[in-house]
Amino acid sequence: MRSLTTSLLREGCFVSILLVKYLDGHDLRRALAPHGWWRLRPVSGPVGISALRAMTGANIVLVAVVLAGHTALAPAAAFGGMTAIHARFEPYPVRARMLAAIGGGLVLAVALGSLASAAGWGPLPGTLLVACVAAAAKLLTDAIRSGPPGGLIFVFAAGTTAVLPADWGTAGVQVGVAAAGALTAWFVAHVGWLFSRSGHEQPTAWRAGVRAAFSRSSHELPRAAKVGGAVLIAGLLADLCGLGHPYWAMIAAAAVLQSTHLRHTVHRTIQRVTGTLAGVVIAWLLLGLDLPMPVKLAMIVAALLCAELTVVRNYALAMLFVTPLTLLLGSLISNAGAVGMASDRLLDTVLGAVAGLGVALIRPGRGYQLAAT
Repeated sequence: MRSLTTSLLREGCFVSILLVKYLDGHDLRRALAPHGWWRLRPVSGPVGISALRAMTGANIVLVAVVLAGHTALAPAAAFGGMTAIHARFEPYPVRARMLAAIGGGLVLAVALGSLASAAGWGPLPGTLLVACVAAAAKLLTDAIRSGPPGGLIFVFAAGTTAVLPADWGTAGVQVGVAAAGALTAWFVAHVGWLFSRSGHEQPTAWRAGVRAAFSRSSHELPRAAKVGGAVLIAGLLADLCGLGHPYWAMIAAAAVLQSTHLRHTVHRTIQRVTGTLAGVVIAWLLLGLDLPMPVKLAMIVAALLCAELTVVRNYALAMLFVTPLTLLLGSLISNAGAVGMASDRLLDTVLGAVAGLGVALIRPGRGYQLAAT
């Protein structure tokens, strides 16, 4: 533990030096201003309806497979269902196309992770796979302007399924369950279309955006490369330090880089770490209660609803619910102790977030002049 702490401190000192190097005094004060970390953003759009839609669409298949006794399939069901948390406020025609693309991408991420597990890939090939998924997801979600959470859930899906034990048959079942979750989420997301009078909006044309993303002057390509590089570094460092869940570090690195501006990345890093710290305490208390399965499921559903209601206001606040949600979901398929899971989550998150911020500081790119968060 002492060597791990030393490594994390050394990483933090390195990032601090880079931060001072790249930001002048005025910009440094703006980037690190505490009021920016905790500010509640104003909300436009039907947040309550969006949150209920996401909660329902994301959990139907998850709850079904768990109650049927197939808890090992819970992650695949959850990742397919996470299609529902995207395109929150898009008009229905745009949402239909966007969620079809995102749902297909999430199923593909589950397939890649499951196949890597079935093939017996070790930590290095698995980390390389997740890094490639992270870069591709960032590039394509930016190209189609999908909005939050961007490419993050794709990293979560590939990283988690790559480390879950699976044979070839299990991998196929996981892909099928993920597809069922994505399809269910798509239908739930469009139930309101039956009663809507605003169904004449034209779908957004994506060809120009995708072409621009792959052009020489693309701003999306460098951002995608940064995400892939940060995820790779975070995964390798987590494995080198012997942390229990290296894919959590990779997810944290991708999470802080789902942005276009350095100031936004700084804020997301601080919010990710502080929100996770508080969320870990809540999760540790819940996991220590040895709750029955139906109660855990109810808490997972409620946590997603609360996360959707708060993420549009403040990222740190949302992490109070995302962290228990993640750990409760993990407890469905693992018998690891509450303290071990909670400490792994915190250490992996700190390492991954610092790695992501470090990569952002090495090459700030466009948006370095601290545009609004």
